[in-house]
Amino acid sequence: MARPTAPRRPGAFALVLKLSALSALAALACSSRHGSEGGAAAEGAPGALPAVERGAGPADARALGPAAGERAATGQVTPASLPAGSADTVEIRVSAVGDCALGDIRQGSGAPGTFSAKIRELGEDLAYPFSAVAPIFAADDLTIANLEGTLTRATRHQNPVFAVRGKPEYAGMLRLGGVELVNLANNHSGDYGPSGYAETERALDTAGVGHFGNGRVDRRRVKGVDVVNLGYLGGPKGTREAVVRDIEREKHRGGIVIVSFHWGIETYEQAAPDQIRLGHAAIDAGADLVLGHHPHVLQGIETYRGRHIAYSLGNFVFGANGKPGDLDSIVYQERFVVRDGQVASVESSHLPVRISGDPRVNDFRPVLLEGAEAERVRQKVDQRSAALRAKR
Repeated sequence: MARPTAPRRPGAFALVLKLSALSALAALACSSRHGSEGGAAAEGAPGALPAVERGAGPADARALGPAAGERAATGQVTPASLPAGSADTVEIRVSAVGDCALGDIRQGSGAPGTFSAKIRELGEDLAYPFSAVAPIFAADDLTIANLEGTLTRATRHQNPVFAVRGKPEYAGMLRLGGVELVNLANNHSGDYGPSGYAETERALDTAGVGHFGNGRVDRRRVKGVDVVNLGYLGGPKGTREAVVRDIEREKHRGGIVIVSFHWGIETYEQAAPDQIRLGHAAIDAGADLVLGHHPHVLQGIETYRGRHIAYSLGNFVFGANGKPGDLDSIVYQERFVVRDGQVASVESSHLPVRISGDPRVNDFRPVLLEGAEAERVRQKVDQRSAALRAKR
């Protein structure tokens, strides 16, 4: 089957932001470069869906060096990290963020201080939640998020307290923010049952946002390179076997495979042993990048066999909690070079973020950090990454 080519970013909004993105990136030339079947429970998660080819929907950094955990003094790509061959080289920059809950939890939904109340207060401004980071996403080649919750008008919930729901039209927030692709393999995508899950998929399709997970594969062409995204809920028996089988099926010369896991233990700052085993298994099978979420806090980033595992990206646009205890997050970025059918990861970086412009309460609009606050978040990620290396 012919693989569809991803269209460019949303119209006028992203075109305007493209120019500001370049200056924003230049100003931020100091972020970090890096190098379980876990405990997430499948609360009402839908059954597996058939794998399908998906078309497209609708960014600086200190360095972990070429070896695991070693800092590079300049952040420059080392010659050994690039495939030898012709000068025909394609560079692809991928951005990824963690848990995005574009709605409220069931209890207290719509009350003052909730996500939906904030959007209503702003006149249903769908561009608002991602507006501070949209220039970064407009400057990359692919942006991936974990959609933690549903976009549905269904009322029959599967989770008695923490069922997360937003309006179907909230899918447009992703499109306007420059997020092309979301993972649905998590413990909240089934909060409103099969009908709520199906309506969420339809809302994303209508907005032009790709989605994957729970058996659905996103396959797209980015700058002429095949990029495959797979998503899994860590925990269920047989996950490791399914991951290995799927990666081996999808991996081919010159293609990039990215695997997202919803795994681990909430609020734990270190990756659990089963996360590490599962992440390593994915890389061993041929994955080029592993992204993790569910703990709602940042965990370390590991370099394993020349590839990177970001164990937890924390929260991002997180409507399910008006006053989270930890507002720290990152925009994770990976730069790949594809030459002569070989894929090399040549830069792994992260931009420090606070998930709210207001440090006292969640205003549901992540902002890039600068100065001492940015350095604090970098050090947090560095320390948690170092702890991973110490376990070896």
